[in-house]
Amino acid sequence: MPSFAGDPRHERLVAVLVPLLRRSCPPGGGGFGGSYELRLGVDEAEEFGGVDLIRSALRKAGRSLGWSRLQTFGGSFPQAAVAGVVDRREIPEEFAAAVEEYQMERRRAAAEVVGQTLLDGRPRAVPGSVFVVAQEFRAAYAEGAAG
Repeated sequence: MPSFAGDPRHERLVAVLVPLLRRSCPPGGGGFGGSYELRLGVDEAEEFGGVDLIRSALRKAGRSLGWSRLQTFGGSFPQAAVAGVVDRREIPEEFAAAVEEYQMERRRAAAEVVGQTLLDGRPRAVPGSVFVVAQEFRAAYAEGAAG
């Protein structure tokens, strides 16, 4: 992966992503168990600097939060560009229950929304879904430009 050191787009993305990654961590989880997946249109991802730059910014943002073991992923596909990061650190026992409960609650919420949508045919946004995450990212990036 190319170096983006000194690239102002990279630094801006890192500044925008740090609080978003922090928010992805389960409450009561001590900052462990966070993950973030961003799906954008291919052209839109290019406007932000491309998938490689976004992945690099995700890596740097995660490391700034102490995610010493992390995994990034991403690529451009015909319909979307995807980039993400997962905190792969071992979760200390004192935080394990909070992280597990948070993950279970997110799965339950997603299943409930899918069930409701199947019943009445009205699509809904799921907290933490790729649609919601992309909207939050765009808003945070725009706010960073205005500030």
